[in-house]
Order: sequence, then C-alpha cells, then structure tokens
Amino acid sequence: MPSTNSTPEPSKSALKQPPLPSEEIHLPGPHPARGIYGFALYIVSWCLLVIYVIWAITPVQVLYRFGITYIPSKLWALAIGFFFPTAAFLYVTIIFLINLWNFGGYRIFDNVEEVEHDFGERITPESSLKTVKSNIPIIKSQSKKQK
Repeated sequence: MPSTNSTPEPSKSALKQPPLPSEEIHLPGPHPARGIYGFALYIVSWCLLVIYVIWAITPVQVLYRFGITYIPSKLWALAIGFFFPTAAFLYVTIIFLINLWNFGGYRIFDNVEEVEHDFGERITPESSLKTVKSNIPIIKSQSKKQK
C-alpha cells in the first residue's frame, strides 16, 4: 500500500549540519562571545561608578534642581564605600582561616621530604648526608681543636 504522506523524508546526511567556525577550532581560552560580555560588564561598571560618585559628591539641593528626588540617604554613600573593601578583606581572611583549619595550620611543612631525582627516591633529613650521589666530593672540615 503506498504511503499517504507525499513529503519525502530527509536523509541522515541532510540532517547533520556543519559545525560553526568557532566550534571547529578548540582553543584553551574562553569562547569569543565571553569577551563581548566582559567588555559590556566593564562599561556598565564604569558607568555605575560614575553615577555613584556623582550621587555621593553632589549636594541634595542640586539633585532636586535637576528633578532627581527619589534618592537614598547620603549615609549610604559612606556605607557602600566601606562595605566592599571590608567584604573583600573578610573574604580573604575567612578563606585563609578555613585553609589553616583544613590543613592543620603551619604543621603541613613538618612532613616535607626532598626528592633526590625524578625517579622518586626520597631522602629524609637524616639520610641526606649518607645518600648524596654527586660528582662533587664532600669536603670535610680541616680545622681540629688542638689540645
């Protein structure tokens, strides 16, 4: 019995579309579109900084004359100015303290072993003088106490 559907089905090769030019080359860096977003974020952050500085410096009466009446208190200009540096300092301090707690403080440097060469033979501080293999001769002290 013939098919009632008169449209032919596309072949599998017709369904597969060629990759975009940016998908063909795998670079270790981020996708180029992220650069556009980064630039836009850069521009927006500078615009917000300029608006913040104008709001913080300009007297309220001047802003009222320009028709800007819905503004927060000038106290927030100081609070925002102190918040971001304080938040950055606290973040670094807390991450440092968490790492000290997780890794046992400065005791992590007590178990340091030296690797003699690339094959992984380890030398401990006690055996380092006995197992040194070098073409340079070990010089012993020539000075002796005279009795």
